[in-house]
Amino acid sequence: MRIFKAISVSMFFALAACGQAAAPNDADAQTAGAATSATGEATADEKSAILAALNLSANAQGHVQNECGDMVTPQFIVADVGPGVGRAIAFVIGGGPSAAACYGDGPLVVLYRSTEGGWREIYQNRGGGIIILPTQHNGGNDFADGGPGFSFPVWEWNGTTYVNANRTVADSALGDARFIPN
Repeated sequence: MRIFKAISVSMFFALAACGQAAAPNDADAQTAGAATSATGEATADEKSAILAALNLSANAQGHVQNECGDMVTPQFIVADVGPGVGRAIAFVIGGGPSAAACYGDGPLVVLYRSTEGGWREIYQNRGGGIIILPTQHNGGNDFADGGPGFSFPVWEWNGTTYVNANRTVADSALGDARFIPN
C-alpha cells in the first residue's frame, strides 16, 4: 500500500509538471478524503485570501501565473493536521508547459493556517508532497517531506509554525501516514 501511495504521489507530480493533471474520479475522491478534513472544500473566500497572501490572482477560469509565467490551475486541499493547528489548507501549484526548462525542483506545496489576522504560511515544500505522520507535537501532526525514497526529514509543530525536527523517518514507517497531495 505504501508503495502504491508513493507511486501515486510520483504520478501526480509528473502530471502536474506537465500541466495535464487528470480530472478527479470517484476513486480519487475517496483517496483524497484520507488526507483532507471532514470540514469540506476550501471556500471561494479562503482561496482568494490565500492567493492574496501569495500575491497571486486568478483569472476567470481559476488559473494563476506560476513562476515560469505559465497559466496553471492550483489546488486548494483542506487538511486535517491536528487540533493545535486549526483549519489548514494546502496550496499546490505545479508546472506548466515551461516546467522542464524553468522549475527543475517540481511543484510547490504551501500549507496555510487560518488565524485571526487572515491566512498565514506555516510550512512550504518544493518537489515533494507533505506526508502527515500519526505522531504529534503541540497538537499538530508531524510531517515528513518528499516523495518516494528511503527516508524523509521530519518537521514538528511548535505552536506557531512547522520547524525541522532534526530527525528522519524511514519509508518503512509510513504505513499510517497520509499524503498531500495524493
